Amino acid sequence: MNPKVSVVIPTYNRATKVRGAVESVLAQTFSDLEVIVVDDGSGDDTGKILATTFADRIRYCAQANQGASVARNKGIAEARGEWIAFLDSDDQWEKEKLECQFKALERFGPRCGACYTDARFINHPETRTMFQLAEESYRHEGEMGVSTEVLKLLVRPGGAGMVVCLSSFLGRADMVRGTGGFNLKLLYSQDSEFMFRLAMLTGFCYVNRPLVRFDRSPVETRHVGVSADWNKMDFWLQDSQLRLEGLMRLSGGLPRKIRKVIRERLCLVHSGWANWYLETGQYAKAREAVSRAARLDLTFNIAVKWLLTWMSPRLARRTVRHHSEGRKESIA
Repeated sequence: MNPKVSVVIPTYNRATKVRGAVESVLAQTFSDLEVIVVDDGSGDDTGKILATTFADRIRYCAQANQGASVARNKGIAEARGEWIAFLDSDDQWEKEKLECQFKALERFGPRCGACYTDARFINHPETRTMFQLAEESYRHEGEMGVSTEVLKLLVRPGGAGMVVCLSSFLGRADMVRGTGGFNLKLLYSQDSEFMFRLAMLTGFCYVNRPLVRFDRSPVETRHVGVSADWNKMDFWLQDSQLRLEGLMRLSGGLPRKIRKVIRERLCLVHSGWANWYLETGQYAKAREAVSRAARLDLTFNIAVKWLLTWMSPRLARRTVRHHSEGRKESIA
């Protein structure tokens, strides 16, 4: 008999941390589940350690190193449950996580094929939860509810969209497969892009409790093996542009207000490109980038940047340098 939930845990060189993730799943009060660990080419004896610790209580799949999206798609293909949940190998669940999510799904019926929960940070000084951090722009009311703004949230991962965290996600397996899985071209924001496409197919409900312990240790520690490109502005810009342009091309009809939000975010990405080109002395490309930004969303600030970039690019570069702090977060 197939389990009701398949929990997919991709991992790479996290033999110690993945053990904690698996233990938190096996400790769930909801027990009709399977654990699928997809090892993305680890070189730290992850397989041996998991086999010694958990034996046949988990399903272990090994593959050559191809990235988290390929590992998650492998887990989707291997999943036998009606529902699929994902857990990053450095995160952990509270023991009532799945039980609470199924209570929410039962309350809100067939209109919701997915559910997420609040999350608490670990290895980070922030004491507020994800829901609390997003309170000014988006409030989650009551113990549980239906998320009416989930598409808007998922346009901006890392900001307000961090509310919808993949490690807290639970979704119907047929709908997860209906998305086509994770986009292999994206390196940073593939989780929110995947959930956005799913939210085009079904409603999302939420549980207003921090049922995930979400690791926010420094990126160079958290993302084992990640190259220095992760700390480069052009990496973030390229990934954000690819994601947002892909969302604009989705079939099925984006709501007008969501298309507007995507255009606004894409405008900021092209504005970010203009900054990057100004910093590197590529003034012709900076003019092209700021012109694309202006066509998407001609705000006062964009108009001023357009004028400076065309009339006095060196002055524009000096201005950009004064406002560069925190730029990466604002366009992600």
